[in-house]
Amino acid sequence: MVYPWSCSISHIMLLNLSPLSHYLVSFLCPTMGMLAMFFRGLAGTVVAKSRKIAVLKLCKRLLGFVAATNSGSNRLCDFDKFALLFESCADPRSLTRLHARVLTLGLGGDVILGSKILNCYANLGFLPKTRHVFQGISNNDLALWNSAMVDYFRIGCPEEVIILYRGLKLGNISLDGKTITFGLKSCTDLQNLLLGKGMHADSLKLGLGGDKFVGSSLVGLYSKLGRMDDSEKAFEEIQDKDTVAYTSMITAYSEDADLISWNAFKIATDMLRNNLEVNRVTLVSLLQVAGNLAALREGKSLHCYSIRRGIGISDEVLETSIVDMYTRCGAYQSASAFLKNSKGTVASWNAMLAGLVRTGQSQNAIHCFSVMLHEHKVISDSVTYANVLSACAELCNIGGAASVHAYLIRRSIPLDLVLVTALIEVYFKCNRITRSKHLFDRLMLKDVVCYNMMIYGYLQNGMANDAIALLKEMIAECITPNSVTILSLLAAFAEQRDLVRGKWIHGFAIRHGFYSDVHIANQILHMYSSCGKNAAARIVFDSLEKKNLVSWTAMMMGCLFCGHGDEAVRLCQLMQLHGEKPDSVALMTAVQAFSELGNLKGVKQIHCFVYRALLEKDTKTTNSLIIAYARCGRLDLSIGLFLSLECRDLDSWNTMISAYGMHGFHIKVLEMFKQMEEENIKPDGLTFSSVLSACSHAGLVKEGWCIFQSMTSVHSVPPQEEHYGCIVDLLGRAGHLQEGYDFIKSSGLMDKSSVLCSLLSACRTHGNTMLGGIISKELLELEQQNPGTYALISEVFAQKGQWSESANLRNRAKESGLRKLPGSSLIESVEQAFKLC
Repeated sequence: MVYPWSCSISHIMLLNLSPLSHYLVSFLCPTMGMLAMFFRGLAGTVVAKSRKIAVLKLCKRLLGFVAATNSGSNRLCDFDKFALLFESCADPRSLTRLHARVLTLGLGGDVILGSKILNCYANLGFLPKTRHVFQGISNNDLALWNSAMVDYFRIGCPEEVIILYRGLKLGNISLDGKTITFGLKSCTDLQNLLLGKGMHADSLKLGLGGDKFVGSSLVGLYSKLGRMDDSEKAFEEIQDKDTVAYTSMITAYSEDADLISWNAFKIATDMLRNNLEVNRVTLVSLLQVAGNLAALREGKSLHCYSIRRGIGISDEVLETSIVDMYTRCGAYQSASAFLKNSKGTVASWNAMLAGLVRTGQSQNAIHCFSVMLHEHKVISDSVTYANVLSACAELCNIGGAASVHAYLIRRSIPLDLVLVTALIEVYFKCNRITRSKHLFDRLMLKDVVCYNMMIYGYLQNGMANDAIALLKEMIAECITPNSVTILSLLAAFAEQRDLVRGKWIHGFAIRHGFYSDVHIANQILHMYSSCGKNAAARIVFDSLEKKNLVSWTAMMMGCLFCGHGDEAVRLCQLMQLHGEKPDSVALMTAVQAFSELGNLKGVKQIHCFVYRALLEKDTKTTNSLIIAYARCGRLDLSIGLFLSLECRDLDSWNTMISAYGMHGFHIKVLEMFKQMEEENIKPDGLTFSSVLSACSHAGLVKEGWCIFQSMTSVHSVPPQEEHYGCIVDLLGRAGHLQEGYDFIKSSGLMDKSSVLCSLLSACRTHGNTMLGGIISKELLELEQQNPGTYALISEVFAQKGQWSESANLRNRAKESGLRKLPGSSLIESVEQAFKLC
């Protein structure tokens, strides 16, 4: 076959072209000859044919360009045709050749063509070439710089945008709104608050503080970096607010799950009053706010508004947002009804599944998956299977997880990163560590998410050394750890009270620039508090430039954990002086601090604040007040609060039972336990601890035994060490010492030292020196390191008249460095707390 471009220059000369045309053809013909050879090598495949057609069109345009130079026009080049050629160029090789022709013709400095070339290189991701082109055409034309900034931002190179922005300032080229807008967007992507503030200052100098595009970008910058106060101020400064400006502020609230997000609905109301239409993006953000706040009424209103206005009909994103809102509000029936009456895309069903898994309804999630497949015939994707695997992980259903895994293999569904990560999680939860490691090792391409899952799995299974080794491997593979990696490690070491490894992660966070993240700093603070290093935690707390509510609460909880209730009270007041409004967690911490100090006045003050903040319906806060009043001697106020609760959960009943037991109303405890059973409220381990303790103090041996036996036979609650301890204490107080000893021997407890000490104390009280001696010898064989145990055994020996053994035992404890901690008085602390109120 003879191609039209495979002719020689002599043949083209017969076309009577102009000298300039001959010059161009001399460059074009070799290229076309090469293309002909290229086609012969690729002939026969479908891909080759498609590429052949694309290049044929390109060459036809090139010939048209050559012919145009022979026309009667006085222009040397047809820039419009060249521009069209660049716009249609999607192949890197063709783009490079076209660029070479432009340079050969001496048109490399042309701004219009240069902009087109720059845009093409940027779209294809050729960053070095893009820089080279821009340097060749750059001048003081701001439009050119803005065009380059837009191109860089769209291909995900915010660093290049910042470089150009600095170049503009160094070149004293005046900025405009577009320059600052894309500069701020780049700062948001880079999470660079300092540079963003500098651009904010530039906008104010240029009088652009009220510009709606600049203002919207400022709102996004400050909200993304957790500065909602500054975000609100930037929004208020926008003079001519449009739908985009309002939506940017609403979107900012949608990313914050705090109570301040209620302002999003006020912004939307203001938007409607100004006769601005709510669009799909606005509705999606408002639905997210409603879901975060569990505001079902507002969410339903938004759903109705979208139906009335016909917004987002059959729109996948809006449908998914509606389902997500209903699931976050706990309205699963509404979500299910909406799915049945709508198109029901796979994304919407995924939102439903994710909501069920998130709230612990994993069994319902698996049922929903079955309905989705068989009744609605929706084709699943990898996210669907990942949600089902997460449900299996929550249920520790290894059979279900293995079935899903086998189904994926049988159907030849590729295991992408999402699915592999979900499989790793479920196998770790089911203690199949080898399988998880095998899946992870087989991954050709690993990202930070799968590394995080492996690290988390190792930590949950007590394999801290493997987790640290994997972190080092992650860094060696040039995969940068993110905040989730550090938070997982810190949380695990805090739970294990592993101070050495916790300090190592602290240093790692500082070296790798994570310390500026307030969430990580808060977790470091919590880690030190959990390890009993309150002074170190306070240093971290004081070093925080901007403390959030979590920082204050974590520090207060750390003080409580270390027994410094008075310090927790001071922090609570300092927090309010700094303008932080306490949430339910902070209030519960403050209530606990006041109750431990016996400060009734402080508890009442918190109670008043709860009413002013409209938190009286928050069950957890009310439960903390119930036990606080009981500790401060006001059982009547505890009873009143309990009766005022509209919805009493298990914690409410446990709290009230504990309050009655604390004040010695043991019969009332049994009555409440019976009432719980009548109202079909399933008791847990804490319930039985309180009830058995009440039976012990009241001497109700028969009732205590019956309740203990009902734990496994009726309520399916496995007895723990504290329950065995309550029964031993019950038998010991009643004088049934041998029965108590036999009960300990027949129990399946691994560590029996605590219950043996309890029975030994009863032996001393009842004067049973023979059994006391037997128990003493058993305790000594266990090599106890508790100074109180040595003191108790020494007293038993003295009671038997074995004074030398008693003295030797005390000397032995002294030589081991065991000393009883001195007692402390709360009088001084209470006085200080009263001064603070």
